[in-house]
Amino acid sequence: VPGLGRVTEISQIGDAFGRMLGDLRSSTDRLEDLVFKLSTLNEVVELASRIPQLQDLLSLVLERTMRTVRATIGSIMLLDHDRQVLRVVAARGLPEAIVGTAEVAVGEGVAGKVVQLGEPILVEDISADPRFAKPSDPKYGSGAFMCLPVRVEDRIIGVVNLAKSAAAAPSPAFSPTDLQFLNTLMTHIAYAVDNARLLQEAQLSTNRLRRAMEDLRTTQTRVVEGETLRAVGQMASGMAHHVNNLLAVISGRTQLLLARITQPEIRRPLEVVQRATFDAAEVVRRVLGFTALQPAAGAVAIDLNEVVREVVELTRPRWRDEAQMRALAIDVSLELGDVPRVAGEASALREVTMNLLFNAIDALKQGGAIRISSWAADNWVYCAVADNGVGMTDDVRRRAFEPFFTTKGPQGTGLGLSVAHTIVQRYGGELSLRPNDGGGTVVTLRLPQAAPGTLGAEAIETPAGPPLRVLVIDDEVTVREALADSLTEEGHTVVQAGSGREGLARLADGAAVDVVVTDLGMPEMTGWD
Repeated sequence: VPGLGRVTEISQIGDAFGRMLGDLRSSTDRLEDLVFKLSTLNEVVELASRIPQLQDLLSLVLERTMRTVRATIGSIMLLDHDRQVLRVVAARGLPEAIVGTAEVAVGEGVAGKVVQLGEPILVEDISADPRFAKPSDPKYGSGAFMCLPVRVEDRIIGVVNLAKSAAAAPSPAFSPTDLQFLNTLMTHIAYAVDNARLLQEAQLSTNRLRRAMEDLRTTQTRVVEGETLRAVGQMASGMAHHVNNLLAVISGRTQLLLARITQPEIRRPLEVVQRATFDAAEVVRRVLGFTALQPAAGAVAIDLNEVVREVVELTRPRWRDEAQMRALAIDVSLELGDVPRVAGEASALREVTMNLLFNAIDALKQGGAIRISSWAADNWVYCAVADNGVGMTDDVRRRAFEPFFTTKGPQGTGLGLSVAHTIVQRYGGELSLRPNDGGGTVVTLRLPQAAPGTLGAEAIETPAGPPLRVLVIDDEVTVREALADSLTEEGHTVVQAGSGREGLARLADGAAVDVVVTDLGMPEMTGWD
């Protein structure tokens, strides 16, 4: 047929041209893909240099990597060199709970083999590979899978896992270009990831160091407080003997006056002095045992309202007379309800109430009012001391019961509220602070009601015995004379001695006595000797 050869030639040329167009289109697609990958590589490398937080960097790398190779599921695992396990630190398409919990040992599974061998692994079909059958491994669905090492020089710090579902478009498999791109990306990213990890570990170490320093500082504070308590105890121990001697003289002479005076207007102040002396002796005893919290002993049924009235009377020189000398007006009012008795010790509760009242007085820099109220509710007895003074900040209220914490400067010891809090706790009660409406502070004391059958605090009269012959031995003349005068007032015959040796000499000379009353701490020979 004429012209047939020419048509065949043209057809062949058209086929060749079509193949050339297909190759060009394929090359164009590959070029676009390469440009996209290079753009992503440049973007990730640039961002990695500006993101110091490890978790943020890992999330960024994983998201950009998956988007570039069109992966549907991915994860990044970092190597714990000490335990030789890989742990998931970032994931997309996997359950959130898997991050930080899923682990793969080096040498096990695909990821473990990649770390062990140092080479990437490609899997065409996850469902057909037995290495994905372990129940504890992350589940990457079905389809193609690729695992690449993240390497810093000759050191592997982790792996990147990428999976592509069988229905992924345009291709369900990973291409050699994908592998080449990811190797290049991991080479650039590995250093940034390792630097971020080291920075995070350094921050953790810094935080641990900071916590250790804080713990050390707290420990040092406790040691200082303990040494201060010990010093207070040593000082109190050294002074207790002398203070108690002075109190014994005051108490003895006061008792003698009470025995001789009948006028009520004179006896009342003397009784207040006598009670304050007993309380002072109790305070000395309690300071000696301040560092050891001991259960309350000898608790009796106490009228808390009566304690409040006594404290107001005892402190009258402070809140009225002294305040008036400073041109201040302080009004103390009582709103005492009908309350049942509480279990405690009168001297200890007087100390607590007096401390609260003194604190309220100190808060009234320009004068003001103090209201003391009491009420009962739900088997508890409450006593509140409210002032309208300068008040406390939230931080001061939080720390008010700490030993040695004070806002009063050098003149404050920081033991007042701490001791009061300890005393109240010993009797099963609570001490609380809150702001007063309109300014100032309200301190509330809460104590359980005394159980039925608890003995009252009233002194029990005992019948006077026959006159005795008493040998009194004490190196403190004033104490010895006060005690001798008190015994003589009771009708006893008293022989005095200024030391242990003098007392023995009295007995050796034939002094017949029924009882010896001796000081225990004396020079040369103690009372026990």
